[in-house]
Amino acid sequence: MLVAPLTERVASLRALGVIAFGTSILAASAVTTATPASAADGTLVTLTVDGVSTSIRTTAPTVDELLTEQGVDFDSSDIVSPSYDSDIISGMAVSWTPATRVFVRKNGERTAHKVVSETVRQVRNELQLPTAGDQTFARLESYSYNSALVYGPGGRKLAADEPVLEKSVAVVHKIRVAYPEDTVRIKRNVVKDRSKLVRSGGKRVYKDGRNGQKRVVFKKRFIDGDLASKRIVKSRVIKEPKRRVVRVGTGPNWIGLADCESGGNPKAVNPSGFYGLYQFSISTWRAVGGKGIPTDYGYWEQTKRAWKLYKISGRSPWPHCGSRL
Repeated sequence: MLVAPLTERVASLRALGVIAFGTSILAASAVTTATPASAADGTLVTLTVDGVSTSIRTTAPTVDELLTEQGVDFDSSDIVSPSYDSDIISGMAVSWTPATRVFVRKNGERTAHKVVSETVRQVRNELQLPTAGDQTFARLESYSYNSALVYGPGGRKLAADEPVLEKSVAVVHKIRVAYPEDTVRIKRNVVKDRSKLVRSGGKRVYKDGRNGQKRVVFKKRFIDGDLASKRIVKSRVIKEPKRRVVRVGTGPNWIGLADCESGGNPKAVNPSGFYGLYQFSISTWRAVGGKGIPTDYGYWEQTKRAWKLYKISGRSPWPHCGSRL
């Protein structure tokens, strides 16, 4: 007596979540052993379909007729053992695994294929699809080639060792690699320090610094004309950056004092013999360590000498404007 076609039982088990496509799980509940029967009931064989095994009796004379009898939709690209034209012998084991259907898209055209390979790498080899590994190029010279990337049914790119599922798509992309050169900025560092030469709460640039420059070679990779990646592969500094120093004030109100004394002009000269931001006399300037005359220097040197004078005498050297400190 023949049992129900195996494909019906495979479908049933899949619906129950017992097995999954492409696995070799042998579900114990799927294996049934026919009860002894007479030769008239057929030949006893073990048939494995898509990883599910069962013992059946059949009157089919060959493997292909056995598969047809069991409702298996097979073709020459599937994996079958023994071959389709093999005679059925009592006690033999027959196995069938369907080939995986994948699509190949190249130059805007899509074709369907059946493969017996399992991983992306194996499928690319089986279908003789181009890969980046097939190419050899000189370093830092632009080049182009074709390379197949495989995407799963959901559109995710698959890694070389990942399994290829039914209805995966292999896309032959046009790859271009270029090595353009350019000059790029090296951003200067900014350093902040505390200073009594700047009024409390204020900031003043002590050294402006500068940005540097370097000559770089990029590696740009384009897929079908779109930039996919960009990285620096070679660089050479052509101008070193210099740090910018900003001083954060903790001192008296030097700006207020200078505005009052000189209008904030470091070159200011009073005909009465007073010079610079803080209207130093020459004798006072030199008494606090100054060289030359105040107007020979800018804000930092003049304020440095004013700070020394302030530590010695407080606001008294500036009887009219000292209240601004």
